[in-house]
Amino acid sequence: MTKRKKKIRRNNTCTDPQSGSNRNLIGISFSTQEVISQVNYYSNSVDGRRIVCFFVGLSAFFVGLWCFDYKLSLSGDNTEFITLARSLVAGAGLQYLNLPEPVPATKYPFGFPLLLALIEWFFPREWIPMKMLVLIIFSFGVGTLYLLLRTRLELLPSLAIVIISITAGKSYLTTDAEGMISYGPILLHFSHQIMSEIPYLVVSLLAVLFLERGVNQPGILKNKAFWSGIVFVMLAYYIRSAGVALIASFFIYLLTRRDIKRACFFIFFCFVAWLPWTIRNNLVGDGPVYLQQLIMVNPYYPERGFMGLTQLMERIAENGLLYLNLHLPRLLWPFTNGGQEIGSVSIFILIISGYTVWKAIRLKRDVFWVFYTAAVLGVAILWPWVDARFLIGVIPFFIYFSARVAIDLADFLKAAGGSWTGRIFIWALSLSLIIGQFPGVMNLSAYARSDYPPVWDGYYSAGKWLDENASSDALIVCRKPYWMYVVSGRKSINFPFKDTSFVFSYLERKKADYIVYESLGFPQTSQYLLPTVQEYPDHFSIVWSDKLQSTFVLGFLQSK
Repeated sequence: MTKRKKKIRRNNTCTDPQSGSNRNLIGISFSTQEVISQVNYYSNSVDGRRIVCFFVGLSAFFVGLWCFDYKLSLSGDNTEFITLARSLVAGAGLQYLNLPEPVPATKYPFGFPLLLALIEWFFPREWIPMKMLVLIIFSFGVGTLYLLLRTRLELLPSLAIVIISITAGKSYLTTDAEGMISYGPILLHFSHQIMSEIPYLVVSLLAVLFLERGVNQPGILKNKAFWSGIVFVMLAYYIRSAGVALIASFFIYLLTRRDIKRACFFIFFCFVAWLPWTIRNNLVGDGPVYLQQLIMVNPYYPERGFMGLTQLMERIAENGLLYLNLHLPRLLWPFTNGGQEIGSVSIFILIISGYTVWKAIRLKRDVFWVFYTAAVLGVAILWPWVDARFLIGVIPFFIYFSARVAIDLADFLKAAGGSWTGRIFIWALSLSLIIGQFPGVMNLSAYARSDYPPVWDGYYSAGKWLDENASSDALIVCRKPYWMYVVSGRKSINFPFKDTSFVFSYLERKKADYIVYESLGFPQTSQYLLPTVQEYPDHFSIVWSDKLQSTFVLGFLQSK
């Protein structure tokens, strides 16, 4: 009897630690769940949402400040916006002041240049304050994104999608001497560029937020959210013409809801708001430039005319595959550089797309977001050039759709293998994505603290020399005229992509004073400008050079 009691005691001692650890795990599980529930409960309150939104935006500002690049962005578009802002401040309206005879601008809507004009007024010829304005707008937009996601998800998934959105993708930064390409996150890279993408993203997010609130409220005239949404839609359009995708997608969404009255009111209001700017563009110029470029064979060579149906279908197929196999994989999975052919990530993207559309049809989930994302992607596919920046307006939606698939899968795993199975899957996936995108953030931060790439440094130095030495009425001919105009403050124009005799007669006709020969990598310089200089050497003389970067400022001598 005594031996049996001892044996029982030994068995109890053996099982006690296991039962104790089980109780600890259960206690931790309940404790963690309780903390998460309390945090979610507070974040759902009015004060909680405001506080979390504020700190999300503030965090985005400091991350953006860490990656802030004080240099002038290399894109020609950003200097074109600066040129238009200077025109507004000069009282000339929206014109290209860089030209010898300024002409009205019809390419871009007036919204973003008008914002920049406020900065130009207080800080003449300074681009850093303009970049800071874009960063502030970006920070506000990240907070707005958080609020929009909270209409669908709890606190933690919303925060995870926000973090992944601002660190996702691969935007080209530079190529080093060994040919290694450096990439940075797309949204963070554009968070300080003087481009319309970030302001458009922010205003379009506000439009989506208020339109969805308005749709869920009755009526039109007293529906403040609906009216606010319409105003933000048109503001988005007047910041970036791609806002037409937002107009079309919400109109179709209302039709699918059989909300015919509000659909008609919405499209009529948008038409009335769109009409004055369109009439102005047709009166002062050739109408909507973007629409013409959309159907051109090559906008760089307008003489090649417009596409036929066969060429249009070829463009759709080629561009669609490039987004599917190259840009979207880079956006959604940081461990791949994409490729020219369909890979495993491309297949996953097709699965995510199919699942998202199926849920939208079956459960009416995220229907408006699906319409809007598809519309933006469709416009990007039709565009002559392929670039991930054309998707910036819907990058958070791509991340969200992928996250919804992961969340649904986690719910399935919870049902099959317990609550912790789903949580482990979600957090492992989220951490993998964030860790995988961290090198890109570091690349961007390092790039922001570096000098201009060598050839661009030569071009910048040429512009500064002209700023200090050229007469105020001098005319410069170069490959990147807006960039040169912003740096030098002198009239700057491009050269025609024609034969040498045509280029030379163009220089004489325009009464050019200086020619800038550079090595930025654009083929037209060596194809058209260099042969002209070689064929007419007596009309050119070197007045400044950076031979290391093969950059030369040439004085141009007119024929007698």
